[in-house]
Amino acid sequence: MSKRTGRGRPEFEPSDEQREKVRVLRASGMSQEEIAEALDISVPTLRKHFSFELKIGSAKVTADVLMARYRSAMGGNVSAQNKMLEQLGAATAEQKVKQRETKAPKLGKKEEQQIAAQNVGGKFAPPTPPKLVVDNR
Repeated sequence: MSKRTGRGRPEFEPSDEQREKVRVLRASGMSQEEIAEALDISVPTLRKHFSFELKIGSAKVTADVLMARYRSAMGGNVSAQNKMLEQLGAATAEQKVKQRETKAPKLGKKEEQQIAAQNVGGKFAPPTPPKLVVDNR
């Protein structure tokens, strides 16, 4: 008697090439439905076998590209050097902005309401005081 292997289609086995493809497609902004279509698999199969790639795809691809650019820059590629400096400058500028935002003290309800009342404009703004014609000093 022959050994029985089971019914139905064999379970899907993802290849390394498919895993890389999912990371790159996810990093480029494609939806899960579009990625499943590109791989010719169902969305549930994509989620089951490529959940890690879907989760970290964007970060992994970005890190790989940055490292490749860094190696090229360190190898003497002036264009890559300029792009790295541009990116690093943007990153440090973003960090400085975040630091400024975090240093702002958190206001309580009463302070927020008082500031909001001072900034009221339009129909509900307090009337402007009349101008005095005579100076009584």
